[in-house]
Amino acid sequence: MRRRSPAQAEPRTIGTSGGPGILQREVRLLGALLGQVILEQAGQAVLDVVEGVRMDSIVARRREREGRVDVDVAGLDGATLESVVRAFGLYFQLANLAEQRDRVRTHRRRARASRGTTEGRAIREAIRHSGGSDAVPGILEHLSIAPVLTAHPTEARRRTLLLALRRIARALEQFDDPRLTPSADAELRRRLREEIALLWHTAEIRSGAPGPLDEVRTAMVSFDETLYRLAPRVYRAVEAALPGARTDRGRRSPRTPAFLHMGSWIGGDRDGHPDVTAEITDQAIQIQSDHVLRGHEAVATRLAQTLAARVAPDDVPPALRRRLAEDAETLPDLDRSLRDRYPDEPFRQRFGFMVERLRRTRHRLTQRRGPGAGAYEGPAEVLTELSEIQQALVAVGLARSAWGEVQDLRWQLETFGFHLAAVEVRQHASVHARRLDRRPTAAGTAAAVADHEVDEVFRVIRRVQDRLGEAALSRYVVSFAEQPSDATAVLEIAELACGDAPPVLDVVPLLESSTSLGSAGTFLDELLSDPGYREHVRRRGDRQEVMLGYSDSNKESGYLAANWLLHGAQSELVATARRHDVQLTIFHGRGGAIGRGGGALEEALRGQPPGSIGLRLKVTEQGEVISARYSDPEIAIEHLETLAAATIEASSPRHADALAGAIEEGGPILDELAATAAAAYRALVVDDPEFPAFFGRITPIDEIATLRLGSRPASRAGAPTTRPGGQDVPSATTLASLRAIPWVFAWSQSRVELPGWFGVGGALEAWERRHGEAGLDRLRDLAARWPFLASLLGHAALSIDRSDLALARRYAALASEPGDAARWQAIEQEHGRTERMLERVLGDAWMDRSRSARLRAPYVDTLSAAQLGLLAELRRREAQDPEDPEVEHLRGLVRLTISGLAAALQGTG
Repeated sequence: MRRRSPAQAEPRTIGTSGGPGILQREVRLLGALLGQVILEQAGQAVLDVVEGVRMDSIVARRREREGRVDVDVAGLDGATLESVVRAFGLYFQLANLAEQRDRVRTHRRRARASRGTTEGRAIREAIRHSGGSDAVPGILEHLSIAPVLTAHPTEARRRTLLLALRRIARALEQFDDPRLTPSADAELRRRLREEIALLWHTAEIRSGAPGPLDEVRTAMVSFDETLYRLAPRVYRAVEAALPGARTDRGRRSPRTPAFLHMGSWIGGDRDGHPDVTAEITDQAIQIQSDHVLRGHEAVATRLAQTLAARVAPDDVPPALRRRLAEDAETLPDLDRSLRDRYPDEPFRQRFGFMVERLRRTRHRLTQRRGPGAGAYEGPAEVLTELSEIQQALVAVGLARSAWGEVQDLRWQLETFGFHLAAVEVRQHASVHARRLDRRPTAAGTAAAVADHEVDEVFRVIRRVQDRLGEAALSRYVVSFAEQPSDATAVLEIAELACGDAPPVLDVVPLLESSTSLGSAGTFLDELLSDPGYREHVRRRGDRQEVMLGYSDSNKESGYLAANWLLHGAQSELVATARRHDVQLTIFHGRGGAIGRGGGALEEALRGQPPGSIGLRLKVTEQGEVISARYSDPEIAIEHLETLAAATIEASSPRHADALAGAIEEGGPILDELAATAAAAYRALVVDDPEFPAFFGRITPIDEIATLRLGSRPASRAGAPTTRPGGQDVPSATTLASLRAIPWVFAWSQSRVELPGWFGVGGALEAWERRHGEAGLDRLRDLAARWPFLASLLGHAALSIDRSDLALARRYAALASEPGDAARWQAIEQEHGRTERMLERVLGDAWMDRSRSARLRAPYVDTLSAAQLGLLAELRRREAQDPEDPEVEHLRGLVRLTISGLAAALQGTG
């Protein structure tokens, strides 16, 4: 963004496949192009202001001035101020792209330098630690990785912006081509200028809240561009890491089964979301089915074009000959056409029939046109035909084709079926209790309407299963489950709604309060001791899934206590499931932020209690995390490979044996630390009735709640109260109902990051007072042997590292009501304790700021300073006259800073 002439602004060369300076050159290129766009679109005066603020920020950071930089909100006209905020926000969007591309570039460079030995290394090591070649069959038979995409409102960027950024990413990738000619280089730069200019005129903030189906369609972008294509590549990466794989080289049937099982809450999660109706869920699945069947059609079409092997009529394998004869009977017109076009090419004919049958299947399933001649009943039919084709290809000497692209299509069908992702319904336990309490209900009343909608969900599940099978929709998540009746109520309502033909259901209780987590073992024991429910579980193959909530447990108990509660809940659930001879799957409801279970998931997995994973990982992928992990195929493959390796390692007997001693020793220590941390957290956040109002003053939570990040409301229920000045803040009761995402997001924006560390320092300091330096030595030794403790402390350190107390103090100055100074003092003192104690315990492992974070810091300061000034002016004007037309304009500018900071900090909630 430096002000230079166009000729000086752009680096002369970008196209190189390696080298440590490529990222800096790419960022400079994008910054220079953005500067040109600002000059063209906003004028020299605006560019001068942007450059002046930018340079002031850099100088202030270098001097480590306490106040950092200021942005003169009052001294700039509205249009100029908006341009400054947009400029810095857009800069971060572009810089993030460059960093993502550099991550891919680095991965490729290492793979080339190591001659491929770095690829799949984590999986090879995990298999070796699990028993080597002898363990492979068991691992492959039971391995299951189930990422569940959610529509939780943490993606601050519009779908339009995401698509534009992906176009820029594709252009940047072309700079890595060493064959790039000068004219091609110039054309790429022209396209980048065009895209950046369009971005400058693209509204970053949604004008209206997206609907649930909008979120479904946004998720389809990731599916269409990445997920569908990468699934076979993930399986091949695992295949390549198996013992003996290098000698096979595609000449025999792969050993790796389809272990990815995609799930989705998008269009199914109705907990506190009145717009997600039974009809919405039905339409969401219909959209998914349409997309995946189009994908299958496209692959089958490509195979019909490429498998042009000529086979004499007498040499056509019998199974293939029989299948072609059946096709001719069912689709005689197509049979004549294919024979005319592809004589003596039976594989092209066979795939030609499959393309048409898939097309008819799509019409039947998505347009409800009845059975239709030639349509498939389900993916099992297609898989049978693909198996016949593979055997025929091997018989005629084309084994490489059988285990090549034909195998890819088989994997895609096994992974995605005809439904793409298993949609899961989620509903609050209180809704089911209310439904059962209201029998009978007078027709036409609001209660009757609500009861009808609850019942209709089960009827939709039944209809979806009739069309697409159980895999499309069978899991029913019950949020805030506290007692066994919260789970059994689901089955009772299903029978009420559907009579003698209820849908097949897997009830998934979601435990997220401190009470439910603390009694998780008792909960499951009582549930599985219910004769009716135990018989239901037996019919479902003696399988039970339990979900654990990382977000609300943290909001209620604080970071350290919540994580220890979750660890203990898993241990109890595992022991209980074993006593009842039930296979348990623990569903981890993790978010993107550390305060919601985010961070390095592979590290967290290694710290899970023994037996809690059992080669089955199920975890939510939320908001901006979906884009970060799945927008680029290579990053997505690396992510999924890492999860697979960590799952295998964490499930190995050797790993369990290694953890046993550390858990036994560390349990009492964590009990003590968690109790101290929870008491401090609750004293600050929960027990102080004025804390919610303080939270509203110190953070931009009001503006976040109106940012239209997603279709769900920011709170489950409850009306806001009004503080002096006419501004709404969550009341003491609505703070409990405030969703954890905006809670974490707001603390991130004010640079406090409180949910990721508060209570840790006080707990460690109290431990030292009681046990002395020897006690700290025990913690250091324990962290070296116990991945759970290492991850717990490491992620707290990362949260402290992401915070910025100098800026946070300025946000604290916005809160000036009685008691606010003491509240902030408690936060600041605990921040200092946590930073000091983590440094003492972690030593050399203490996490210094990365180079990327240091380079970003001055520009982050600018956006934070702008937000602070705007918040102060907004609240001043709103207090004077809530009807002042300038109030809404200021609120819109604050929303822009929120979006920009989300990009700058690379996270929301």
